[in-house]
Amino acid sequence: MVREEIVHFFDEYGNSIYRLALSYLKNVLDAEDVVQEVLLKRMVRAPKFESSEHEKAWTLRVTINLCKNKLVSAHRKKRADFSEILSVASEMEEDDRTVLEAVFRLPENYRTAIHLYYYEGYKTEEIARILGKKDGTVRSYLHRGREILKKELGEVVDFE
Repeated sequence: MVREEIVHFFDEYGNSIYRLALSYLKNVLDAEDVVQEVLLKRMVRAPKFESSEHEKAWTLRVTINLCKNKLVSAHRKKRADFSEILSVASEMEEDDRTVLEAVFRLPENYRTAIHLYYYEGYKTEEIARILGKKDGTVRSYLHRGREILKKELGEVVDFE
């Protein structure tokens, strides 16, 4: 893999990888580690992709797998508090920070579906492929996640 390809990959997917990893791991340093690990896997494996959508799906799937591995690793004993996470998002409006905090508190399946749908712009069918779930399951995750957020946030969030 040549330098230009690496730079393009990082420019194209670096922020998405980081945001997804941060939503999973709730720790800035661990999220940064995952970004590096995904980049390394991309460089070493140098897979061929059918399209940019295929490349993005592969990238997010690898990110999710690495996050899950990191969550169960023996050396990872503590979680960052929300103030550490929000320090990264210090430029956000107060309502956006409130929503972000609530999303981070969702159960993992709901949080991942919400993140991929609202932050990454995937359709439910695409999320189902990425997560290896049925489309109806993803729709349930989104519905349940929204219901939890509506109860917790009230008027702050509007899903329409």
